Amino acid sequence: MRKTIFFILLSLPFIIASSDDDFNNPSEYFPVLMERNELEKSVFLREAQVITKTGKIYYKDNIIYLNELYKGIHVIDNTNPEAPVNIGFINIPGCIDIAIKNNNLLVDNAIDLVSIDLSNGIQNISVTKRIRNVFPEATPPDLDYIPYIFNHTNRPENTIIVGWKKPDTSI
Repeated sequence: MRKTIFFILLSLPFIIASSDDDFNNPSEYFPVLMERNELEKSVFLREAQVITKTGKIYYKDNIIYLNELYKGIHVIDNTNPEAPVNIGFINIPGCIDIAIKNNNLLVDNAIDLVSIDLSNGIQNISVTKRIRNVFPEATPPDLDYIPYIFNHTNRPENTIIVGWKKPDTSI
């Protein structure tokens, strides 16, 4: 009996420590969340933005479409390649991939596939189609999975991960 109690007491710290892992964040990053209804209103043209963290690039009809990871698409007029002009930014939270077919810019808006009509010029873009829940949610840059602490049951209802940020540790 004494050996059993001793074994249980000896094992208890290991049991507690291993179950605690579910509630710790193994990543250096924390999710940026957006409610579903906000996500579906989040694609629109803004003024040109500073280019900071780029992803894929696409070129069509003297226009460069440059992905700003998790944020959207820089639109750059390259009519004069010696002096390209950043003419706008298409706000698309969760965007990491782009393609163009005919006059449609195809992008991921977090977990949705969105088609944006470019035929009336960049100043008159419009979302022509949205297919919900096509893609899995983005994982943190330093992991290949979403930590348990941030899964659907552990965050506000009806939210979607649109990016990941490192916490600001400066004082």
